Amino acid sequence: MQITLSSQQSRILESLSQQGRYSSIEAAIDTALVLLADEIIQQNPDVTPEYIAWVEQTRLKIDAGVKAAEEGDVLAAKELLAQLRHKVNAAKAASA
Repeated sequence: MQITLSSQQSRILESLSQQGRYSSIEAAIDTALVLLADEIIQQNPDVTPEYIAWVEQTRLKIDAGVKAAEEGDVLAAKELLAQLRHKVNAAKAASA
């Protein structure tokens, strides 16, 4: 993933790194992300970092599906339902 930072964000990260508070800009970003996740969890205890990651992965899959559909790459409804039934049955069998 590539992220473009604003000039203000870049200055803040560079300043934190130069002050020696963090070993690198990446370390400062890691800390910021952990603090953000903690804040989200405090606001809503039911939301965990795992849940946030799951939501993001689901969002990416939906985006990929929409793009594929726009390009005409779609499955017939019967085929899709058969695949979903197979996954549900496999999950049931694995949890039994």
